[in-house]
Amino acid sequence: GPSLRQRLLHHGGKSYGPLILSDSPIVAELLAGIGYDHIVLDMEHSPSNLQSAQQMLQSMDAAAAFASKKTEAIVRLDAPHETPETMKKILDSMRLPGGILVPMVDNAEMAKRVVQAARYPRQQASGGEGGVRGCAVPFVRASGWGSLSNDEYLRQCKEDLLIMVQVETPQAVDAIPEIAKVEGIDLIFLGPFDLSCSIGKMGMFEDAEVKELISRAERAVLESGCLLGGFRTPGVSLEELFGARGYSLLCGAVDLGLLRDAARLDAQAGREAMKEDQ
Repeated sequence: GPSLRQRLLHHGGKSYGPLILSDSPIVAELLAGIGYDHIVLDMEHSPSNLQSAQQMLQSMDAAAAFASKKTEAIVRLDAPHETPETMKKILDSMRLPGGILVPMVDNAEMAKRVVQAARYPRQQASGGEGGVRGCAVPFVRASGWGSLSNDEYLRQCKEDLLIMVQVETPQAVDAIPEIAKVEGIDLIFLGPFDLSCSIGKMGMFEDAEVKELISRAERAVLESGCLLGGFRTPGVSLEELFGARGYSLLCGAVDLGLLRDAARLDAQAGREAMKEDQ
């Protein structure tokens, strides 16, 4: 079937999946077999590095042996100033279709640099700019170690690589109309924790100022014509976010949060059972 990018951009599709912070190929393989649309492999707030990210990408592909559907990998890179080098190595490791998410993008100039880092020189759409990505196509995992032709891999890069940038500050929210105009940016991604923290109200999602900042960001993305994505705002239903608030892509859970919550319930059940036994 169509790739995640094609479904979101051309078929009005939606996508839901978790974030992996554990840096674990085992967890990546397990979650890729559950039936999510996408999984975000995080290099920003986790111990993950280029080598472990490649191992998690390999593990996600291995899940195809038992999964009922294909779960696409999205890699969230580290800080933007490291984007070109990290982007090159991650894209060389990623079998497309898939996606990349770059955090802390505050303006259109930074968004242009993200697109350039993801593209080869002279690889552009009409009116767009070429890229700065170095080329080793026949010798990297992205081409199946050369099993894909150069032309086929370039087609995949053009059609099946979802490019997303994350808006995390009031200044970036103000710049959304300009960021959205950057050719090659497919989706603008909102982080409610980052937005609340940026105005000194970390996690205060009932606060009027926080609500207004998130709402203003959502409206700006939707009015720009760019796709809207983000982390689930605590206390807001997925139905509302995908419905009235217009999200196309959401991350709802974190692998370590799922494990923590299940372990707490398990430990509580054990304590209660031992009390009853006394």
